[in-house]
Amino acid sequence: MEGYNSRFNPAHLSSGEARELTGLNSDAIVLDVRSEESYAERHVSAAINVPFERVEEFAGTIASDVDRVIISYCFCDDKGGAALAAVEILIELGFTNVYYMEPDEEWEYAGTAVDEAAGESNENNESKGNAVHLYISGVDAKEMYDSNPGVILLDVRNQDEYDAGHIDGSVLIPVSVLEERLSELPDREAVIIVFCRAGGRSAAAYDILAANGYTKVYDMQKFSNWPGV
Repeated sequence: MEGYNSRFNPAHLSSGEARELTGLNSDAIVLDVRSEESYAERHVSAAINVPFERVEEFAGTIASDVDRVIISYCFCDDKGGAALAAVEILIELGFTNVYYMEPDEEWEYAGTAVDEAAGESNENNESKGNAVHLYISGVDAKEMYDSNPGVILLDVRNQDEYDAGHIDGSVLIPVSVLEERLSELPDREAVIIVFCRAGGRSAAAYDILAANGYTKVYDMQKFSNWPGV
């Protein structure tokens, strides 16, 4: 199975092939290039969200790892136009193992639309399978943080977003590099409140943390939910 080999022939994977490839490459990235709002509604559960307009910026964060497997997708009416365009950008930047896929029933999905279809409510923190995705309001998050010095406020936006404005005391680890920087969050029993700009990346970060044994994670979703920002 070869990666992208010309600007006119992106490696097009079926969902089954994509799952096999991610199984063989533990550091593979499944990239959802839609908006954060669309991602929050429904996405491949293993995917991280990098809106198309941020693909080049994202590539800069992993520029030293050009052989890393990257699988791009979208649920687009233009037959994957955004995902294919993202493949073009990545290969032009020197990435050598870039693929395009069209997700189908081979994948598990997450997001608010998926929860609602299953009769679940995010606001009530209903369970999803064997896991519980815990959401928290900004007011409750601030109260928790102010009353417990051990709480970690984890901002998973990008550096430029953080520089433009952030919560005092928050830790920045962009979701695109979170899994490889988990050693910076060594205490899996620590209370972690995760957030981004619109909620898509925080959901992905929550999934990463939960999958790696962090047991007290809360999703505040939006940076703007924090009182006073």
